[in-house]
Amino acid sequence: MTDMQYNKMTTMNVMKLQLLLYLAITVLSVSSCRDNKKRKVVEDIVNEWFGKEILFPEGIQCYMGRKDTLPEICSENFQKEFKILMYVDSAGCSDCRLRLSDWKQLIEEADSLFPEQVGVLLYFQPKSAKEMTYLLAQSRFDYPVFMDLNGTINRLNLFPQAMEHQCFLLDKDNKVLMIGNPALNHRIWELYKEQITGGKKTGPEILTTVILDKTAHNYGTIRKGSSNPAVFRITNTGSHPLVISRVSTSCGCTNVDWEKRPIAPGQTATVNVDMVPDETGYFSKTIDVYCNIKESTIRLMVNGNASE
Repeated sequence: MTDMQYNKMTTMNVMKLQLLLYLAITVLSVSSCRDNKKRKVVEDIVNEWFGKEILFPEGIQCYMGRKDTLPEICSENFQKEFKILMYVDSAGCSDCRLRLSDWKQLIEEADSLFPEQVGVLLYFQPKSAKEMTYLLAQSRFDYPVFMDLNGTINRLNLFPQAMEHQCFLLDKDNKVLMIGNPALNHRIWELYKEQITGGKKTGPEILTTVILDKTAHNYGTIRKGSSNPAVFRITNTGSHPLVISRVSTSCGCTNVDWEKRPIAPGQTATVNVDMVPDETGYFSKTIDVYCNIKESTIRLMVNGNASE
């Protein structure tokens, strides 16, 4: 074995161990520390999928918003040095589960941090193309997606059943480097970025401290389909600028706008929430604000009741 072959094998083993330990910790952090069954499931998935080549079917229709997308726009993403593949079956093709607003932010961040390096391949298997194009238009999602109505890519690859394990970071040869859905777990996204940069940190490394005027807002009773604003204020109490890198919501019915510029020490950032209930009854939605503080995430909440 040559030195080059040995170094490549060692790097692959380190990457695999890093992914295995990280995913195991991620799973166990939201369940019992004695839940060995979940750990075993994660280990099996990593062992099976790490380094595996993903097969892509031909002839799957590509869309952008409500319109068919030009083939060259879709094919460009397959040529990138890294690719993020997400597959969603018909059970997951709902507004809240798709997390289209989160994917929009991830794609924008990837384009900013890694221009022309990362392609995002979203394969959806909706019950109908009409339903999916409506969701794309409603979310103002203007990026290419593949309407895989027959689940062809899943039949070719037999993906894991859990939605959080149906997302992969691939290399230029379509080999799996990372497993996990970065729209569902911010730490997975940080791991993806480290892999793309070869271990270099991309986010703000200097931490600061903050205080909030509130972490929850109760709307009381509001009307279904109506627009209902709420404002959260985050004051930078540290000695370094506050940078909000991303905001994630638990449902597409919660629209958020926030400060994109660094917030100087002593200054206050506003997170503007617009809740538009799409169902009647009680609701409780979360907004996760990712920024350069020790905890990395600030969780906000809005709740209330929606009536006709």
